[in-house]
Amino acid sequence: MKLVGEKIRSIRKSKNLTIVELSEKINVTSGYISQIERDLISPSLSVLKRLADALEIPLSVLFSEDNDKSVITIAENERTKVKFGNINVELEFITPVLNKGEKNSQVEAFLFKLKPKSWISENVIVNEAQECIYVLSGEIQCHIGDKVFTLSKGDSICVPENNGHMIFNSHDGESEALCIISPAIH
Repeated sequence: MKLVGEKIRSIRKSKNLTIVELSEKINVTSGYISQIERDLISPSLSVLKRLADALEIPLSVLFSEDNDKSVITIAENERTKVKFGNINVELEFITPVLNKGEKNSQVEAFLFKLKPKSWISENVIVNEAQECIYVLSGEIQCHIGDKVFTLSKGDSICVPENNGHMIFNSHDGESEALCIISPAIH
């Protein structure tokens, strides 16, 4: 965890401010700012508030834990695409796909496109996870037991864990959907 002084220095530098410029903004000496940034002294709450205002950040940022190590971005052209033998679509993962042996993620999300008048699989799909499907374009049917749920663009369905279902593109054109599964199964 970064100390307050380290955070102030990091934020100051990210805003391209010198110590002198920051000290002038809050009416303290540059040496005082230097001591704060090196965590040699503990500034008063009023000084921390003036620093936060000068750096244009909420005061709470100075005391919050850094958690940007868990932030992951995946560019569109870097997404993992997987085609399983038992399904008729390619899955385009928008969340990281873990290697064997790595701890499962709490959630996984992928896009899939389904050709007109076709099933996603010849078999009933059963997951030990909740599955939510959001239709991006076209129309799909989700068959659960003897019920059929028809979903159009903008509609969604959440299928509870261990609930067998089949997905069919009832549309004359290709249908695309976003699927979110929790916990991750792939």
